[in-house]
Amino acid sequence: MIWIDLVGYAAGFITFTSLLPQTIKSWRTKSTNDLSLLRYIRYVFGLALWITYGVLLNSKPIMVINLLGISMASSILYLKIK
Repeated sequence: MIWIDLVGYAAGFITFTSLLPQTIKSWRTKSTNDLSLLRYIRYVFGLALWITYGVLLNSKPIMVINLLGISMASSILYLKIK
């Protein structure tokens, strides 16, 4: 692993974990009433594009972090829609 990958993983980890408190709160309370549906739809779509970009570049940091992010954002979106 080269240093550029380490920077990518570090940046991704910080960004990914920024959504963690909201995800935990939403799952604990089972409430997403105050969250914007459109924001999470756009966020999941954007993460899907980042994953595609990572695949095209063969960049593991981009793929891994955004796969984690899309799973967390999708869980909030699921709670919001259901």
